[in-house]
Amino acid sequence: MPFYSAKQLYMMTKAQYVVAVWLANFNHEKELRNYLEVKYDEDGNSLSAFGDAVGMRHFDIDFLEHASFTNAMKPEEIINGVSFSEYFKDDLTPLINHDILYHHNTIIFLYGKQDRYGAINEHIFTLANMPQRQLPFSFIGTVKFEIENQ
Repeated sequence: MPFYSAKQLYMMTKAQYVVAVWLANFNHEKELRNYLEVKYDEDGNSLSAFGDAVGMRHFDIDFLEHASFTNAMKPEEIINGVSFSEYFKDDLTPLINHDILYHHNTIIFLYGKQDRYGAINEHIFTLANMPQRQLPFSFIGTVKFEIENQ
């Protein structure tokens, strides 16, 4: 039977996650969906207006989530309904103030995960700042958190 250190056992029981968050303003749901949609060219390369804008050529669309909101909503109300929010809302809420919400109506979440089974969207773990180009939305930041492996 192999011997595992305490650190190895810890790493096998915890999944490391990160969520990158953007605020955007879209006129209607169809416009948002078209912007987020991932399409593939003849060579199998993924294409996405969102991915191009944030400098990510490849990401797993299954780990992308968005929600619409009104100016009357508080940050915690907006965040509460999304996946894993119980793990990161306390760290994310202070990054979103009323002034920045006023100019947006959509929040976009892209998750990264790393566990004993491998990594998904692992490049998000190192995402610190947005590329220096004009974006149709605001990068809020990233929050890291852990969840017990199932």
